[in-house]
Amino acid sequence: MCGNHSAHAEPHGCAASHDDPPSGSRRRDILRLGALMAAGGFSALVPVGTAHAQTTPGGGEPPPGTRVTTAYPGHSPFGFDQWASVRFVVPAGVNRISVTRTFDHYDGLPGIMSDVLDIGLFGPSGFRGWSGGARDAFMVSGADATPGYLPGPIEPGTWSVALGPVVFNPAGMNWRVEVTLEYGAPLTGKPFAALPTSVPGRGEGWYRGDMHTHTLHSDGGRTLAQLVAEARAGGLHFLGSTEHNTSAAGTSWAGNVPSDLLVINGEEVTTRHGHWLALGLPQGEWMDWRFAPKDSGVFAQRANHVRDLGGLVVAAHPLTPAPGSFWEFGFRDVDAIEVWNGPWTLDDEAAVAMWAAMLFFGQRVPVVGNSDTHFAPGDAVGQPQTVVHASALSRDAILDGVRRGRSYLAESSGVTLTLTARCGGRQAGPGDSLPVSFFDSVDVSVTVTGAPGSILALYTEWGLMLATVIGAGGTGRLDWRGWGMGSVFARAEVRRPKPGSSTLDQMVALSNPVWFGPAPTPKPIYQGGQTFLHTLRRPDRWDETRPLPGIETAPAFTGTKATVTGMTDGSALVLGLKGDNSLWLNERLRDGTWRQWQQLAGPGGPGLQATTADMAAAAAVRATGADKSAAPLVSAAASAGVHAAGPAGSAVAIVQSGAAFREAAITGMPDGSSQIIATGLDGTLYHQVRQVGGRLTGFMPVPGANGSKTWAAVKADLAGMPDGSAQILTYGTDGRMYLNIRERNGTWGEWTRVLGAHGAADFAGPALAITGLPDGSSQLLGIGLDGQVYHQVRHADGRFDGFRAPRGVTTPTMSASAVDIAGMPDGTAQVVAVGADGNVWHDIRYPTRWQGFFPLAGPAGAGRLRGGQVSIAGMADGTSHVVVVTPS
Repeated sequence: MCGNHSAHAEPHGCAASHDDPPSGSRRRDILRLGALMAAGGFSALVPVGTAHAQTTPGGGEPPPGTRVTTAYPGHSPFGFDQWASVRFVVPAGVNRISVTRTFDHYDGLPGIMSDVLDIGLFGPSGFRGWSGGARDAFMVSGADATPGYLPGPIEPGTWSVALGPVVFNPAGMNWRVEVTLEYGAPLTGKPFAALPTSVPGRGEGWYRGDMHTHTLHSDGGRTLAQLVAEARAGGLHFLGSTEHNTSAAGTSWAGNVPSDLLVINGEEVTTRHGHWLALGLPQGEWMDWRFAPKDSGVFAQRANHVRDLGGLVVAAHPLTPAPGSFWEFGFRDVDAIEVWNGPWTLDDEAAVAMWAAMLFFGQRVPVVGNSDTHFAPGDAVGQPQTVVHASALSRDAILDGVRRGRSYLAESSGVTLTLTARCGGRQAGPGDSLPVSFFDSVDVSVTVTGAPGSILALYTEWGLMLATVIGAGGTGRLDWRGWGMGSVFARAEVRRPKPGSSTLDQMVALSNPVWFGPAPTPKPIYQGGQTFLHTLRRPDRWDETRPLPGIETAPAFTGTKATVTGMTDGSALVLGLKGDNSLWLNERLRDGTWRQWQQLAGPGGPGLQATTADMAAAAAVRATGADKSAAPLVSAAASAGVHAAGPAGSAVAIVQSGAAFREAAITGMPDGSSQIIATGLDGTLYHQVRQVGGRLTGFMPVPGANGSKTWAAVKADLAGMPDGSAQILTYGTDGRMYLNIRERNGTWGEWTRVLGAHGAADFAGPALAITGLPDGSSQLLGIGLDGQVYHQVRHADGRFDGFRAPRGVTTPTMSASAVDIAGMPDGTAQVVAVGADGNVWHDIRYPTRWQGFFPLAGPAGAGRLRGGQVSIAGMADGTSHVVVVTPS
């Protein structure tokens, strides 16, 4: 059945963007044609009407298997930066949506100035997928979806096909969208698997990676498995997954998750005014691309939100002369610039020249090189690549190395470049600053291997200083001595004097600079962690937001995740996870003072490690005559890989060598004790009790399902209950949400799956939280794959109310990247969330209503409070503690 409905003017709805560049042409094809176009000429926004229609069939709900198709014709005028949408209503009983689009084709300049109609989909709860101009059709259901789109519940309500018409035809473009609704029982699929944040056993060193890649989930030709296989074959250690304007790839990992290759989830945010890479996003996180330079402050807000999540912002191929690709947002709010994109072409040459000019004017912006692979001929993974010096092969360490410029660019894994500067016994490499005075001399050495028939050159503030020809052996070296601060920096280039597709030579390797003296820094450099801030909500006001004290003499505690809980004596415990995956505990007393941070031992140890000072003072102590009582303890711990540390004659703390965790949570119990859970780097979930008085029992594995001795989890939280039990909520390694109960006597129950929202069989997403209430019920929070916050009650008898979405700030639902919930003594619950704007919001759930989200204030003079992670704890006196992890 098919019906036609005419379009009529309304405010534009969901926006869209188009891929890079129109009609799937690659940037180097454009350069071969020599069409050096300026994208700025297409910057005028042209409003377009919205076509919409009612698709609910008459006569009640059709029987299963019925398919109802509705056609929506429309017209878009000449214009580049314009949007349209088709809105349609989905009634109850629909389990699949299919969309096709056709349009009038026009080739003003084939492959460059060709008409395009980009498409995507938004549901009642938000983003559901994007394919730009790469597909003519797509479908979504609860069980599966076309690559680029998110499987999930088909919610009744208003949906929207997002359109991005690119129209070069002066007469405009006629287009037609057909939407097919299929009726039947709800379909369910399997949640995605979590990507490990690190590769175990890989410490400090140089790691090779390609941070800009595409697959079938946008306009590429490879599957995720093929991408991983080619990355391995190319000698890479890490890989960035960056599809155009969609989070679908991040939610599509299943049995293909690599254990030997670090995959960094991200998105290529493809605007009409330039593309940028949002690297390090949580799986399922989606960045909106619908903004322009004229939208003051929006790009900075988006970039800050990525950084709040611990991610990295990279301006991609900034000087590509194609509509929509040319960078128009400036470089103040980016962490790095992609100056080398795929095989070396003229716009790469221009980008390096631009960057060299920026260095000359004192701007310290690192550069990267990536393949931007789409599976075209000559489109190899890892050509080029960025080689990063990092403290470990982990997401945070790699992104930190890139942000600091501790890297160089190479055409392949066969090329190695070293750059070292020395002065007065000190040494520095790319991204480092060598402390020297103005007239101190520095010695700079550059070596390269794997570069036969090329030229090695050294540059400083004053231009080219030295160069040498590299013979057939491929190895070359330069040694140069010059003034320190007078030269400002030194960097190296290796070029092959052989014409490329649009250049007279080809880049082989390129280093970021080593700086002499204090280098100008336009913005703070990421420190591998974020600051913990604390505030207290009283019945009539909020206390001022202040940093938590740091370890020993550090001004503030920095890390990646915090969790806070209230205790029966009025104190509060804070558990902090640092960037090196170590776990620390502190206590805030009733009078507002803080104790010292103490590090928790890993599995096999009885509890807290000694402080740094204690361990330094006792480094030589072992199970010797100095402390005979320690011998049995040390012997018992030997198999667990731990060692003893403590002053002679004192109690010995057991310290696990390299104890590391990736998730942790803490909850207070009615008897004054507290319980802690933590996941190891391999995902194993551990539990321990902090007894009254502070003694810890040590981490022990949490039992798994069906008699298994261990349970693996991606995310985890726990809640102390009034009867002395504890409820543990996790996302398992299959992505599903599970709940278990640890009884008061220490026995564990069975893991049970928690049903999803809108009738789905499972709940999956990037975040979760749980809290206990005085009546014996618990309340659960989760962020779904659609990025929306969901809440439900688990009653004392075990009944679940089912997930429902609380209202957002100004929208029907609340979009967020992090959440937490705290039960209060009056039976209410308080919720904190990091919204899509990167700000921290607070809400109260009463038994029959929500109060509504409102923003928290940052430290004095800082405006609103920004965050990446949040935690809240209710206290017996009705106050609540909030801890926020915010950018350093």
